[in-house]
Amino acid sequence: MDHRPFEDWLLDNQPLTIDQKRELNTHLQVCTSCTALAEVNLALKSVRLAEPSAGFVDRFQVRLADRKAVLRKKNIWGFAILSLIVGGLFTWVSWPVLQGLVQSPVNLLATWVSSLVSFWASLQGILRAGMVLFKVVPGFVPAYIWAVILFGTGAWSLVWVASLIKFTKVSQGVQL
Repeated sequence: MDHRPFEDWLLDNQPLTIDQKRELNTHLQVCTSCTALAEVNLALKSVRLAEPSAGFVDRFQVRLADRKAVLRKKNIWGFAILSLIVGGLFTWVSWPVLQGLVQSPVNLLATWVSSLVSFWASLQGILRAGMVLFKVVPGFVPAYIWAVILFGTGAWSLVWVASLIKFTKVSQGVQL
């Protein structure tokens, strides 16, 4: 049995037509679930709302400010610890490179230039293959422009994902 229109009629404070009232009364005689819902709704409407105690808003705002301050401190400490860990891992991973830089900067520079030239040649080869296979990349646009566009798109995607994570956090409220 579909209870949806009857539940809506019971919970909305909209006036019902004569046909809707008749249909609702007929349904309430048969359905115990909707009858219980109607009784609970009537009981809730008859209850007098309690007034908050004096100073409730002030106490709530103070607790909220305290909670935000604690959360801000946790975030700062978490970011600091994360930064230290990432910095330590970066140093650990790049230590052989750093040692090579200190011992022989010319060899390291030559290796970097060689890697950069190899990367550039690979990028041009991929772009040429894309032009031949898919006719996607126009030949009049230099290859480095496509690399910049690709990098910019990746960076924009990261910003988009970070903003989604930031703005979709569900507030947990304040525990009183």
